[in-house]
This record gives sequence, C-alpha cells and structure tokens, in this order.
Amino acid sequence: MTDSPDSPVVTPAPLAEGIWGLTGAYVSWRGGVAMPLRTVVIELPSNHLWVYAPGPLPLTLRDWLAAQGRVAHLVLPHAPDLPHLPEWQAEYPGARVWRGAEVKTASWCRQIKPLMLEGTQTETVYLHQPSRSAILSRLIMAVETAPLPVWTRPLIWLAGIDDSDGKPPLGLAQHLGGRKAVGDLVEELLDWGPERLILTHGRCYLHDASGELKRAFRRLMRDRLWDRALSEARRR
Repeated sequence: MTDSPDSPVVTPAPLAEGIWGLTGAYVSWRGGVAMPLRTVVIELPSNHLWVYAPGPLPLTLRDWLAAQGRVAHLVLPHAPDLPHLPEWQAEYPGARVWRGAEVKTASWCRQIKPLMLEGTQTETVYLHQPSRSAILSRLIMAVETAPLPVWTRPLIWLAGIDDSDGKPPLGLAQHLGGRKAVGDLVEELLDWGPERLILTHGRCYLHDASGELKRAFRRLMRDRLWDRALSEARRR
C-alpha cells in the first residue's frame, strides 16, 4: 500500500527535546480559507506519544511515528474541526482521544499541564514542563501569507494574524470570558516563564517567548504590562 499522489507531504521537525512539529497540512478556517496546521508530537515516559491536533496521516508519517514510540493520546483543539481524526483512530485503536475539560483529569498532566479559558467558547494552552514549551492553538496565530492563494491573504491581514505581528484573531477574547480572563491566563503564562511558543497555526517563536507574549497582547493588556515592567525594574 502506498500514499496517493494527492497525499500531503507532512514533515516532522524537532522543536525541543522530545517535541516535534508536523507541518505541510491545511484545515478550513473562516470563509473557507486554508489555514496551516501544525500537529505536535511529544514523547512521554514509557515510550508513549502525545499527539495534539492530528492532521493527515500518510504512510511515511506512520513509519516515522512507529520509530518514535506508541501513539497513546490524541488531543483535540477546540477549533477547527480535524477531518483526519478517523484515520488516526483506525490506525491507533488503543489511543485515547481527549476533548474539552476532560484533559484536566489526564495522567499526562504532570508532564503537560493544561490551562483552560472558558467563555461562550473554550481554549486550552498546554505547558510542557520539561522543555518549558507552551503550545497554543488560537491564542496566538502567526500565519505566513506568501504560500497562500492571493485572494486569502487580505482575510488573514484583516484578522490580524499574519506572521508580521502574530496575535489572537480579532474578537477571540470576547468569546473566551473577556479581556480580564485572557489577561489572567497570559499573566500565568508569563509567571511560568516559557522558553518557546509552539503555535498550531503559523510560525513558532522559539526564542524570547515572554517577549513575544507581551508583544502579542500589548493592546489587550497595556496597563497590566506597564505595571509588570515597573515591578520588574524595581526588582533589579
């Protein structure tokens, strides 16, 4: 059995010790825009693999996964829909699918801590403790527009999520409990001190993660960040 000629080329890339990003796939976003998708694979103890936002599963990827360990956990973002999930469930029937608030009870929470925002919509950030990596879905999006069809680029620019200034899409905060709730979560992230931000949609920030968080939320958290900067200056 071989992949069809139309199968996407999914490329694994190391992002930190025991973490890989799988890129090359797209999912449908607002207005039918093709949004780049990064599937994140993390190696857990006992040779188990944690897979976030599972995308296409070509044979080459199955072989690569088999060399890394056993796919044990399939973790779904709250949006967008992932059409390839049934392929993963068929290929890895023993893997547990995690959705929504049930992630708070998972055995892997010691290694990968979930931080959840709940409003009219829900969003979860995952903190990989060993590598100090934060995995974000919609909270920050930084889409490279050059590979996209010309007609879709203005839609990405208008949403404010192109990679020249990656940040949350317009209107997201009001769906996640409001500006205060989002600000509280970002402050918790800053206190945790991430070393890198791994994005589901768009390029990652592998250096100066705290600085990138402050930049991305500078408008939403202007007063908080000013107070934080003054407090940090006093401690020096």
